Amino acid sequence: ALPWANLGFLYLHNGDIELANKAFSRAQMVDPEFVPGWLGQAMIAETLGSAEAIELFETCLLSVSASKPIADYGYAKQVWTMAVERNSRRTRASSSLQAPASKSGDGQGSSAGSKQALSFSEQSRLVLGIYAARRYVAQAEDDSIGAGTHLLGMLLEQNGEYESAAEAYLTSYTQSIASGGNTETMRQWIALTHLGRAQCGAGQFSEATEAYSLAAELLSAGVRTQLLAVQSGAEQLFYYTLGHSIALFFAHRLEESLGMFEQTLAQSEDAPELRPYVAVMLAQVLWALGTDEHRALARQHLLEVMSEQSTAFLPGLLTLFAIGLLQGDGDLIAATYPELLKARDGDLRHDVVRLESHLALLREDRVGGRRALAKALHKSPSDASLWLVLARFEALGGSERKSDASMAAQAALQLFRQAARGHFSWSSAPSHAHLNSATLDVIVAASVIDSRALSSSSGRASKAAAKRAVMYQPWAHEAWSCLQDAEAAAATN
Repeated sequence: ALPWANLGFLYLHNGDIELANKAFSRAQMVDPEFVPGWLGQAMIAETLGSAEAIELFETCLLSVSASKPIADYGYAKQVWTMAVERNSRRTRASSSLQAPASKSGDGQGSSAGSKQALSFSEQSRLVLGIYAARRYVAQAEDDSIGAGTHLLGMLLEQNGEYESAAEAYLTSYTQSIASGGNTETMRQWIALTHLGRAQCGAGQFSEATEAYSLAAELLSAGVRTQLLAVQSGAEQLFYYTLGHSIALFFAHRLEESLGMFEQTLAQSEDAPELRPYVAVMLAQVLWALGTDEHRALARQHLLEVMSEQSTAFLPGLLTLFAIGLLQGDGDLIAATYPELLKARDGDLRHDVVRLESHLALLREDRVGGRRALAKALHKSPSDASLWLVLARFEALGGSERKSDASMAAQAALQLFRQAARGHFSWSSAPSHAHLNSATLDVIVAASVIDSRALSSSSGRASKAAAKRAVMYQPWAHEAWSCLQDAEAAAATN
């Protein structure tokens, strides 16, 4: 089998796909379990852009007879490629994002800023891809430019592990510096922009501004010219400016953030579908500056951008609704609230309820907040996500509301159990995919709230709830942190 496989790799190296395929097929006929034969077929499928590539790479990855770094890298790369294609399809299919109602047949809308749910199989494949990338980084001897660590960072970021992703991007950046040469400046710039984005995701905003500032220095040193010479360069510059703007905003450097957001809005012609979102963020910066002039400008600017949209832009409506609540502007509330209620987007309804309830908390009006939540639950009593909103609301009330928080969290979990048994469809996820990542997020968040609420009264029940969170999302740091706290509380009681 080995001579045939070697011949196949030689043909593949010379670009003769047909002869390579015949040679690898011969190797598989001699020894069906010979990993290089499968690996060669996987590389051919990857070259041809075949959907079978990931299955073939997975066969090599899970083989016990050998561990091939190239198979690990190939599988991890295929997982990332599929994630990019999946996100691209969802973006193209999301013309309903700016419409007040979803066009999909299942009645499930989605807000533009919402997290796209992964199916259970997609999540499993992503976790396996992270494992493959980690193994490749540990075993590869030719990853001096940091391609493997950068791929690992992108997969970790896709899985929401932002701190680990930032560490991987930082390693990739230092590796590209060590490799030297002018050709590496572009790779360094890409690593820095990804590092800044991951640090924003991890809440490390000061560190993110430093990463983006280093990226800005590279732009001045010639990277901008290189970027504008490629087809997607202008779009990459737009996303860099947007990320830098967000990092400055959350680092409380508002004046600098305002200037960057204005640049972002000017560059939004390269990403027109994101222009209204940039406008919303710019309005938030203006509002955060705090003066009457800035807040009036935020409102005026947002209304102008909203008037440019051919259909109702839900995040913009939601922001105007929030401004109306904060200013006590009955006319603005009356104009936006009915449009928001027309949306069949579950996440958007929850955002409206959250705004009303959190505003009530700020005004120390717990009764008003609970009334808003009760009204929403009266309309959608089987929506577990709304019960989770109530649980979080009660958890913010301090120790005297712990029992109410626990009961609301348990109601969300009970609804999931009933949906899983087929009593009715799960309200916050498509009925055909109970175990997608959005559903798991609800289960884990409800379990964590339940555990923390019970920690002082019942250590055993608190640990059980925390273990449930770990069981459903063993990769979630919050779940393990909750279990650790529950164990400590049980030991002291």
